[in-house]
Amino acid sequence: MRYIHKLSDKDYGLANGMIPLGSCTMKLNSAVVMMPITYPGFANIHPFAPKDQTQGYNYMIKELETMLSAITHYDKISLQPNSGANGEFAGLTAIMRLHQSKGQHQRKLCLIPVNAHGTNPATASICGMTVVPVACLPNGQVDLNDFKNKLEKHSAEVCAAMITYPSTYGVFESNIKELCDLVHKHGGLVYMDGANLNAQMGLTSPGKIGADVGHLNLHKTFSIPHGGGGPGIGAIGCTKELEPFLPGHCVIPI
Repeated sequence: MRYIHKLSDKDYGLANGMIPLGSCTMKLNSAVVMMPITYPGFANIHPFAPKDQTQGYNYMIKELETMLSAITHYDKISLQPNSGANGEFAGLTAIMRLHQSKGQHQRKLCLIPVNAHGTNPATASICGMTVVPVACLPNGQVDLNDFKNKLEKHSAEVCAAMITYPSTYGVFESNIKELCDLVHKHGGLVYMDGANLNAQMGLTSPGKIGADVGHLNLHKTFSIPHGGGGPGIGAIGCTKELEPFLPGHCVIPI
């Protein structure tokens, strides 16, 4: 026990103080909002339960999708990804599939500003994309000239740009709409990381800004149950163009 405790003391957690890295750790939910996952009749439904036994679930899911669509101005919401990382993967995969459906298999480059959420380059790499970093100015804004130059240089190969808004520097990009328009001009799509969606609520939305797809960390913005590796929801929203490429189910059509 002493040995295990000694190992535990080498780690720095929320029991010791504030954790400066990671937006999840800055939005620790209270126990009361995690209690519903233990309610009898709500938790532990079988994934292949007959449809007549899951009407309440379906109503709740559809209602949440409708509300999230209204908030984000995305045309379609998918609640299937169960974490922000899964949401990123699903969103980028949808973008790649769209390009491939048009015969544009050469589009494999992903532009990512250095002020983006840290998971972005990792996810892009896992999806088979080549990451092209974009510089930032001393004030935290994306370097617009560097962004333009790299888009022009790789115009035929640009698959997507991943932008965190506001950025992990806590900065609202003043040129965010221009950044999105530039990506679209060169045939790419914009993935907007939803890690800091809290800061957009009541002011703007990803759909209004010009994003094509992005995940919503519901455990951060809306305090759904989260912790210990799950459960979490990294729901993604997207435009109508990307809707056919949202995740589905290998057994039951969604």
